[in-house]
Amino acid sequence: MKERKRRKPTCSQQCIAVLALVMLALGLGNLARIAMALRYAAQLPDLEMTASWTYLAVMGGFWCLVFLVCVLALMRLWPWGRWAALAATTLYQVHVWVNHFLLDANERARQLWPRDAALTLALLALVWVGLNWPSVRREFQTKGL
Repeated sequence: MKERKRRKPTCSQQCIAVLALVMLALGLGNLARIAMALRYAAQLPDLEMTASWTYLAVMGGFWCLVFLVCVLALMRLWPWGRWAALAATTLYQVHVWVNHFLLDANERARQLWPRDAALTLALLALVWVGLNWPSVRREFQTKGL
């Protein structure tokens, strides 16, 4: 029986796979946020908070779903997947920073803003540069034809 040779993924396909893994990590992180919110809501129902456990669980579920759709779209090279991943990552970070500004309740949380800003910039740079690389853009254009 003749064996088929597997083609090695191109550099742009490897880049897309790495970015899909980043999206998967963000999605799974939000899945963990749902579990944490549900667990703590049961254990600490009377805890005073600036955001409710329900809000945390719903937002975790929403962003988990968004990022998992982005992973699927990136891996299938759907033409809209590139833009969806760019938009989702950017809007997620906007949402994170709105939450920081409105919900951070103590000075310790505000002391972490410079670190959080650096992580936000690193994530956005990785996603925007990676998905706007010319060979990566061509992968999505040729798949859509």
